[in-house]
Amino acid sequence: MKKILVLLVLLLSAGLGMAQVKTVYFNMDDEVVTDSTEAISYALVGRVTGDSVYTVKKFDADGYMMMTGAYKDDAFKVPHGDFVYYDWVEVLSPLGNYVVPQGGKERFINVRGTFREGLREGRWITYYQNGSIKDVINYRRNQMHGEYRNFDYKGNLETQGNFVDNKKDGTWITKGGRVIYQFKDDKVVSTTKKSKKQLEAERAAAAKK
Repeated sequence: MKKILVLLVLLLSAGLGMAQVKTVYFNMDDEVVTDSTEAISYALVGRVTGDSVYTVKKFDADGYMMMTGAYKDDAFKVPHGDFVYYDWVEVLSPLGNYVVPQGGKERFINVRGTFREGLREGRWITYYQNGSIKDVINYRRNQMHGEYRNFDYKGNLETQGNFVDNKKDGTWITKGGRVIYQFKDDKVVSTTKKSKKQLEAERAAAAKK
């Protein structure tokens, strides 16, 4: 573990041109602690010369990447900038559910997005472990605002709609187009259902145009 930490510090310092890189420890409440024995995760923290934010690469206790991002404060409570979050690759168990395999070490990028002054801003994307996009969510000052899209594991569009200040508004197409809702102020005002045959006919007609 010590060799890994030293190597990561050297790589981080060289890659980002930082004047100083330090290790910061976090407890189970994600609070900064000075005693490493109380920590369940740690981060390599540096500050690029002339920059106003702390660049952070966070790892779990075994040294696996959890997150990269930047904070405006040394208590790491005000995220500011682009963030990437990682999760474990899971496999299908004999019981039919997905689990992290024993001794599994593979991780994947599962969320990307941007914070401004501690608030989510702009487009946030979640991913399946095969790398395909799962959700595209737009934010304005930490509120879902704008177009929302959800895809299945194969990349097919499942749900599409619009948020206004965290509330569903307008037309929401769900279940791959089979169910269409009209929302007003986060409340359903009408519902339209289509059969698979209807959808196929509509798509065939659209393809001929």
